[in-house]
Amino acid sequence: MEQQKIEKSKKPVMVVFISIVISIIVLLFGVTGMVMLARLKTPPVEAKNGERLLRVEALQVEQKDVPIFITGYGEVKVLKEVLIAPEVSGKIVAIHPRLETGEIIRKGDLLFKIDPKDYITVLKNSRKRLKILKRSHELAKKEYQRVLVLFEKNNVVALAGLESAEKTMLAAADLESQIAQVLESAETSLERCEVRAPFNARIKSVSLEKGQYVTPGQNVVTLADDSVLEIQVPLDSRDARKWLRFNEDDPNESPTWFSNLEQVPCKIRWTEDNNEKIWDGRLHRVVKFDQQTRTLLVAVRFDAKAGLKKNPRSLPLVEGMFCSVKILGRTLHNVFRLPRQAVSFENMVYIAVDNRLKTLPVKVARVDGENAYITDGLNAGDMVVTTRLIDPLENTLLGITNKKDGPS
Repeated sequence: MEQQKIEKSKKPVMVVFISIVISIIVLLFGVTGMVMLARLKTPPVEAKNGERLLRVEALQVEQKDVPIFITGYGEVKVLKEVLIAPEVSGKIVAIHPRLETGEIIRKGDLLFKIDPKDYITVLKNSRKRLKILKRSHELAKKEYQRVLVLFEKNNVVALAGLESAEKTMLAAADLESQIAQVLESAETSLERCEVRAPFNARIKSVSLEKGQYVTPGQNVVTLADDSVLEIQVPLDSRDARKWLRFNEDDPNESPTWFSNLEQVPCKIRWTEDNNEKIWDGRLHRVVKFDQQTRTLLVAVRFDAKAGLKKNPRSLPLVEGMFCSVKILGRTLHNVFRLPRQAVSFENMVYIAVDNRLKTLPVKVARVDGENAYITDGLNAGDMVVTTRLIDPLENTLLGITNKKDGPS
């Protein structure tokens, strides 16, 4: 009995001992694994506390003569637009089979015809009357000459008889002249019954139907000539003053208004054309100066036929299109052209000198789109930083990622 009690008391001790041994073994395995893993880990490279590079893009600049372009916007309009109105009254008996808005009518084609019957009748009657009156005039003239002879040589006829014969002759001549005028008017009216296109024209508007009665002065058709187009472009007066070209040395030109404006080439582009097709135009004249908006309105003309020959498969430039116009202006001599972002708002540029950042003040002659033109502050060969920087530290060490020539 005592033997059994001793064995029962030994069992818990053995269990505790075995648990402790297992825990120690597991702990040993864990420590061994951590040591082995620590040995496998590569120690970090010791960081060098050196100067950090500022990586930028730069370009080497050079002086060039750069032509300046003044850019403006305007709507294309036809240069010649004619309102067609009948010159005689009557009923429309015929119209052109394609007299519809947007159609093209050739020069000399009949647009519409007014009933000529009344004018033909007047013409026939006037011709008959004129024939009779001519004969009456001849007889009255002969009678006057006979009476004149009797009066001057034979003294047979009294002065009253001579005056009566002369009066009859003059009345016949006057009546003949009146009928001749009626005949001429009838012929003119008959010609005006047919209205023809004065040029190759596009029908812009029509308010005419066959059988309609029209009167003189009633606008029934509007024709447009699309062969020559014009764009009126407002320009800032300061740009116009600085960059427009004028023939100042031409002695034949009057200095009044803008008569000596040089008609320079222009580049025209429809703003909705993603392919950016370019048409060639030419500056024509100054239309007006607007004091309220301080703009100078200039007219640019464009030959549509020449443009169509240049781009036969492209959409033509037509009335109503809104276009950008680049007008060739004066030339800037010996300037540096930089990307706009290379020049700060304070007119400063950053250059690389021995791979160190230097700040230089510059004189900007003009900013045009993505380009800035520098006239003073740089030297040919300077390496200008083109990366946009915000308050960089002077003498910062630079790492130039590219070295490229200035923009062409």
